[in-house]
Amino acid sequence: MSSTKAAPPTFDSGGLRGHQPRIALTAVGGYFVDGYDLLILSGALLAITPEFGLNSIQLGALTAAAFLGMALGSATTGPLTDRFGRRVIFFSSMALFVLGSALFLFAQQPWQLIALRFVIGLAIGADMPAAASLIAEFIPARRRGTFTALGGVAWMLGALVAIGVVIGIFSLFGTGAWRWAMATGAVGAVVLMILRHGTPESPHWLRTQGREEEARAAWRYATGSAEEPPSTPVTPAATRTPASIRRLFRRPLLPLLVCMCVYWGVNNLYGSAITLYQPTLIKRIVDPGTFTALIFTACTSALAVVIGLVVCLVLIERIGRRALAVAGTSIVVVAMVVIWAGFHHAAVVLVAFGAVLGFINGGTSMAYYAWAPELFPTAVRGRAVGVVNMVGKLGSVVGTFALPTVFAAWGSGAFLLIGAIALVNVVCTALLSIETKGRSLDDIQLVAHQRYGGAAPVDQVRQ
Repeated sequence: MSSTKAAPPTFDSGGLRGHQPRIALTAVGGYFVDGYDLLILSGALLAITPEFGLNSIQLGALTAAAFLGMALGSATTGPLTDRFGRRVIFFSSMALFVLGSALFLFAQQPWQLIALRFVIGLAIGADMPAAASLIAEFIPARRRGTFTALGGVAWMLGALVAIGVVIGIFSLFGTGAWRWAMATGAVGAVVLMILRHGTPESPHWLRTQGREEEARAAWRYATGSAEEPPSTPVTPAATRTPASIRRLFRRPLLPLLVCMCVYWGVNNLYGSAITLYQPTLIKRIVDPGTFTALIFTACTSALAVVIGLVVCLVLIERIGRRALAVAGTSIVVVAMVVIWAGFHHAAVVLVAFGAVLGFINGGTSMAYYAWAPELFPTAVRGRAVGVVNMVGKLGSVVGTFALPTVFAAWGSGAFLLIGAIALVNVVCTALLSIETKGRSLDDIQLVAHQRYGGAAPVDQVRQ
């Protein structure tokens, strides 16, 4: 008992103190902006498609453009967050988002819409590696899962608010006001930039750069504590070099990278497409009016928020990330089969749709948000999350581009195909993943080394 009390504090130890919750919540805010943006477009498509007479190819290009931008944004800024720090990307990404959203007021041609969607995707993709890294590196081990998974709740809250905004704007000004609806995304991003003011650089990252005193100062600011975390030996600056990305493609990190890429890529392949096209699909399947489809979308978003809160506050730190990922994806498989089998029964389709969206956005996505940043060491965390997000958003590109065409050609068979793809995801996740619940970032690297072998973990100090 006495030895436990005497143990020196570390970046991973203790409870939440000082500015830690604020720092994490402003990082989580990036997911709110992402969810808001996607569902604003989802509702606006009900007006954009007839106004421009978009065919299935044009519609696919418009919806896929942002995801392509996210893939590129994550891939390019992931290495930058590891080389130059998390903080610079943390602020510049939202500035780009504000610009892209505001320019929707002036869009008059389909190609302009596609270009702006790509710019907005770049901004969101750029924010993800920095935000995920900051949450993982500022929150102690025993609360990290809750705060990282809150990204999923924030995403669905953003989606829910967006649907409310679309309904409000369309009700007051008509569907021709869709440009103003799209431009409202800038408001949330500006507020988030203000709230992020004062966020320090990650102490974990500063230590990997040999900046020990700055790391300790950042830790003191974040925790509001006069206590000092233990210092570590630092490699002289002259011999210190950035960790190579090749480290990700060697054991023990390669199997984890493959697992996360498959898990997030497949989850986005069907999840983004179903979420984005939900109002359109529901309108075609059960033939409700425009506002009925939007209200149903709001209900499924609210359901996902409820499920997400249960996951964050109860399940993520009790059953862990792995069990949540496998169980949630299995529910998606079953729901897709139900939609296929009961395609002509409106009540069955609506209930199954609610389950799919609730457990994708409130369950399987939560597991990812908590999982991916923890699995990889600090020196390559930004790049790892960037690579996984790139693959995930490429999955979104394929899914959102293909679903209108596949649904037009196969009808209900499209949902059976999605169920089969989700089943592959269940098997891969069950075979390759490791649990990170309650472990420090350093302990997770030891577990990965014990499971997959390879080079011994070296993170705090690079040799």
